[in-house]
Amino acid sequence: MQKSLLLILAVFISGITTAQVKAPQPSPAASITQTIGLGEITVEYSRPSARERKVFGNLVPYDQIWRTGANAATVISFSKEMNFGGETVPAGKYALYSVPSKNAWEILLYSETGNWGVPQNLDESKVVVRCKVQPQNLSPAVETFKIGFDQLRNESANLELSWENTLISIPVTIDSNKDVIASIERTMAGPSANDYFQAASYYLQQNMDLKQALDWSKKAEQLRPEAFWMTKTQAEIYAAQGDFQNAIATANRSMEAARKAGNDTYVKSNQENIAKWQNRKK
Repeated sequence: MQKSLLLILAVFISGITTAQVKAPQPSPAASITQTIGLGEITVEYSRPSARERKVFGNLVPYDQIWRTGANAATVISFSKEMNFGGETVPAGKYALYSVPSKNAWEILLYSETGNWGVPQNLDESKVVVRCKVQPQNLSPAVETFKIGFDQLRNESANLELSWENTLISIPVTIDSNKDVIASIERTMAGPSANDYFQAASYYLQQNMDLKQALDWSKKAEQLRPEAFWMTKTQAEIYAAQGDFQNAIATANRSMEAARKAGNDTYVKSNQENIAKWQNRKK
């Protein structure tokens, strides 16, 4: 009986120690993702509210580094290289810090993102961007700190920080022209060898319209005759049609290309196919 009571007590105490009280957070987490050109920016932050307090120069002191939000450091992610506040930023994740002042704000992107709030000692080698921005007057006042995007264009936008009667607008640009031209050239040039190969392989696997699959596989071989794995698939399409004579001839081409490439696995695989098809050749 005593052991049972001790076991029940242990379970009860364990339940107390592992339980967590869940309640609304005074500065709830938020995130926003914005597409700019062919890239994306995501900001993850917490949103404090003024709650009848003076914000800048009081709740957020002037001339001191601020986490640009509440709780953990605000994190900004770039899917591609972009220009942020006039400085080039490689794709990646950064902490977004700021130093508010009456006449100008300093905005920093910091390569270390794991800090709770601001780092105790700022490491200048980790400061990727440091730019100055003029604050703008904002009316009506914004009660809860907000990060958003405005002035969207094909290759630009402004990242905006809004709180109380202050608006900070940071220009962001991306050069999508190179990617767009490359995409146009690929599209205008038509499907690639791999596109034809993937389509032919799928039709073969699904036993769908083998005549179409063969046509695609031939186009793949024309574009990449050295691609022995593509030619092997063409041989297998011939075999699936019952045309073992062409299947063997095509497998020999695949085997020769694989031999030149030093790929013994495909050489052996083609040899096995040829041996299997020899007795079934028309």
